[in-house]
Amino acid sequence: MAQALACLPPIEDPDLLVGTNAADDAGVYRLNDELALVKTIDILAPVVDDAYTFGMIAAANCISDIYAMAGEPKLALNIVGYPESGDPATLGELLKGGHDKAKEAGVTIIGGHTFASAQIMYGLSVLGYIHPKKIITNAGARPDDIVILTKPVGVGTIIQAVLLEKNEGIDIGPSVDAMTTLNREASIAMRAANAHGATDVTGYGLMGHLVEMAEASKVGMEIQLEKIPVHKGALDILDQGIVEPGITMNINSFGARVGKNDIHSNIAKLIFGSETSGGLIVALPAERLDVFTKNYKKFYSVIGRVTKENSGRVILRP
Repeated sequence: MAQALACLPPIEDPDLLVGTNAADDAGVYRLNDELALVKTIDILAPVVDDAYTFGMIAAANCISDIYAMAGEPKLALNIVGYPESGDPATLGELLKGGHDKAKEAGVTIIGGHTFASAQIMYGLSVLGYIHPKKIITNAGARPDDIVILTKPVGVGTIIQAVLLEKNEGIDIGPSVDAMTTLNREASIAMRAANAHGATDVTGYGLMGHLVEMAEASKVGMEIQLEKIPVHKGALDILDQGIVEPGITMNINSFGARVGKNDIHSNIAKLIFGSETSGGLIVALPAERLDVFTKNYKKFYSVIGRVTKENSGRVILRP
């Protein structure tokens, strides 16, 4: 994608505050000194069999991009790819799941677009708003910040095991709960704590998004593997030799910018795996952690720190 975008002329608009230059979660366009629009779009294939649950997951995943920028999501359009011979009742359940999750987020779905597709696809184009001076991007991390992660990783690996029917003894319930949980509270907490930088964890996996943040912020990152939270059962699946395609894709894309220090454990593979509706990565000063904690009562883990050294790279520690 970076190579394709390089073919386009640079956008010259002083009101475009965040565009494609930093691989951020959403675009931001200033309307006036007090108001800017935040815009994103995403679409994905089903990660669970139940249509209603998939609708909720897809909506949470798409809306998350607005939260990652510290914005308030407000309006959305459905984007649906559906087989021509597909069951309308199933499509209705999918759309209801998306509607209910959007409603929970305070988002009104005002229409959408449907196209014929051999495979079911669903997503949202989401519009939100933000003060132009209160945007939190993936380019704001500063040396000595701590790095927070708000959801465990390993969803892609668990989904792969389910697809291969090799998930016996593994409870996928916690993974589904995580995927359907909005990142709203984490976004509110990082705003209160005056976080320097943030992004959410999706298709590029934890390592891919950390590398993007390091590059955009022109800093390095040191991540402690033992501090990274993992969904129960994900490492057991890797132990069986089941490697979901996202791991290979992301290692090929980002692996050269990750220093593993001769670490060859399966968690060093898992953190490259694709995530769906993952948590937020937040970079903020250590002295502001208490403010974040005061405003965020759910799970999170401090997984590392930002450094002056190793700009654009992520260094793994045991």
